[in-house]
Amino acid sequence: MPLGRKKGVKLTEAEDAVLHRKRSEKSQKKLAIKQRRAKVEQGLEEQFTAGRVLACIASRPGQNGRCDGYVLEGKELDFYSKKLRQRRAR
Repeated sequence: MPLGRKKGVKLTEAEDAVLHRKRSEKSQKKLAIKQRRAKVEQGLEEQFTAGRVLACIASRPGQNGRCDGYVLEGKELDFYSKKLRQRRAR
């Protein structure tokens, strides 16, 4: 699913090749089912179009050269975006 694209903008040849490559019949059916259920949250879509995604670092102390984490979404995204807006308003 292409994220961070304005509506009406065409995909490049490389992106188009990745999205529409040849697949077996079984995997095409699986992909069709997944695409019907795939929904991207509005807040997450806005972050991708802006080019910035809020994420939480979840790695433990002492890990050298490695950073684990996850992208914020849902109520957690709302909470931290409100905090950022309050901080900027000061």
